[in-house]
Amino acid sequence: MTLHSFLDTGYGRFGDVRLRSVLRKSADLEMRRGPAAETPLHVAVRRCRLQAVKQLVRAGAEINALNAYQKTSYAHAVRRGFTAIAIYLADHGASTSLTEADQLAVAMSSGREEEARRILSASQHLAHTGNPGEDRLLADMAGRNADWPVQLLIEAKASLTAPGLDGGTPLHQAAWFGQLNHVRTLLAAGAPLEVWCTDHTSTPLGWAVHGSRESGGASSRQKAYTTIVTMLLDAGARLYYANDDTDAYYRRLLRQASRPVRALLREAWRNV
Repeated sequence: MTLHSFLDTGYGRFGDVRLRSVLRKSADLEMRRGPAAETPLHVAVRRCRLQAVKQLVRAGAEINALNAYQKTSYAHAVRRGFTAIAIYLADHGASTSLTEADQLAVAMSSGREEEARRILSASQHLAHTGNPGEDRLLADMAGRNADWPVQLLIEAKASLTAPGLDGGTPLHQAAWFGQLNHVRTLLAAGAPLEVWCTDHTSTPLGWAVHGSRESGGASSRQKAYTTIVTMLLDAGARLYYANDDTDAYYRRLLRQASRPVRALLREAWRNV
């Protein structure tokens, strides 16, 4: 497993201890991976792993390295509202310079609606700059509770398909996090149902199904997930893999679903 993969998906319960061992073996701290050409420090920040960030900085990671989208690790942190990480990086020499698009993201993730509206009013193009590291903002906001950032970005013509976490569109994110209002808003805006994310080969329906069982707080939010799954199915979400009319995707969804959502899927399959 590469350092990037370890920091991204293999960290686990004892990740901090294991990382110390990896770093003692002279891991390449500046190796780039993925379409964003991220360093290990970018990955640790993106995954909100404060202790990993501290270990990487102490080991000599370039704190101001830019990824393919011209974003530093500090920009990663502050755009997502990871305040403790942002403060740590700034205290250890990170540049705190931000683009206008970054400033918009910070205003939204910090709940500063008036500031965000002022920025967008002066520069509406910031909702869709063409930079994937900036256009992920709608996807990022779709996973959060506040309604106004999603509504504001849609009004400003933000991309409905620009990917965020794990390659998922805004509708994927809203579905995974059980954000019922955002799902409703995105569907009304025309968000596509049949985009298959790159990381998990799954549609927004698949993310909602998996989220009903595995997302944080899923057990107490079953009503939201069953409503979201119903909305997606009613809107035309398919139970098939793209270009494959077998029941393979449906069977996968059943394995990933909570019990109430599994019942909805079975009913939908009977009506196919």
